[in-house]
Amino acid sequence: MKLAPSDRKRSHPAHLARSRSVAPYAPAVRLAGVRALLDSATGASVYDLAERFGVSVRTALRYLEALRAAGEPLFEETVSRRKVWRLMPSARRETLTLTTSQMLSLFLSRRVFDFLAGTGFKEDLDDVFTRLEATLRRRDFVAARHLDRKIFDINEAPHIYEGRIEHVNEILTALLREDRLEIAHESVRKGQGGVIFEPYTLLVYKKGLYLAGMSQAHGQVRTLALDGFRDVKWRRGDRFVYPSEFRPEQLAEGAFGLIKGPPVRARVFFTEKVARYVKRRLWHPTQQFRRVPGGIELRVDVKGTVELRSWILSFGDQAIVRAPPELRDAVRDEMRRAVGGYARGKRP
Repeated sequence: MKLAPSDRKRSHPAHLARSRSVAPYAPAVRLAGVRALLDSATGASVYDLAERFGVSVRTALRYLEALRAAGEPLFEETVSRRKVWRLMPSARRETLTLTTSQMLSLFLSRRVFDFLAGTGFKEDLDDVFTRLEATLRRRDFVAARHLDRKIFDINEAPHIYEGRIEHVNEILTALLREDRLEIAHESVRKGQGGVIFEPYTLLVYKKGLYLAGMSQAHGQVRTLALDGFRDVKWRRGDRFVYPSEFRPEQLAEGAFGLIKGPPVRARVFFTEKVARYVKRRLWHPTQQFRRVPGGIELRVDVKGTVELRSWILSFGDQAIVRAPPELRDAVRDEMRRAVGGYARGKRP
């Protein structure tokens, strides 16, 4: 079965509800969270449900009615003068219970993938988080509230994937089933028609998605940006043998990022103004720093200079290439063109 958000929605209690009167008060994700809470060892009162989901007691009662209408075997009992609702033991499932620190770790990983909004990944991740959040004990739940404001991710500009959900679903399905894809991509000439592609790895790089695999058009393993796909079709049942020798870390091995090229040994001078910032980060596994008059010098062995050049340019006049001459000339010429554009008042 094809992987799609709609597939999982059919398993939610709301889709099993027989009473139209409760449907408006029974969103699928919310009911899944209510069920998870009732499935815990302690169960929950209507007041617990109201507090946990930020609704009124009347709405909490409607959630219970919706679960009953969906056929869930609920029962109530009095514990310390409180009426608590639980699921019958025969309907109990194995529930993963999280601590506050575990929920925090999960939330951090969720934040990292916020840039995937619009692909279906984000929707599924939010659904998992909501279900697991319902398993927290009351004191842990109170401590974990407002995490979306207590932990916030500010990072580089993410790619925009709105409207790409079908492409992502086709890619994921073929990737997991080891089936071929038929693609149209900006890196392939339009006249070539559909290109057969064997997907090996879905990469996450600088808030963007990239698909690596064997491209029939290129005759080799290629890495293609998701936003470059014009069309993607999963070739159901068209299996390929996933290569046992393939290792995803090889895709960017030696590169200053993801784009590879000929090997180069580079030396770059950084002024004191940016030296502390540069030294405190791992930019490349081969990096070495040494103190020189007026700042520091970076020595690095890279395969390809496309991304290295852009990185150096981002420091403006605070970085100067000392070697090799080809890289120094390329950076100098690009800076001259930029200055020339400003000097002439050139408009974009």
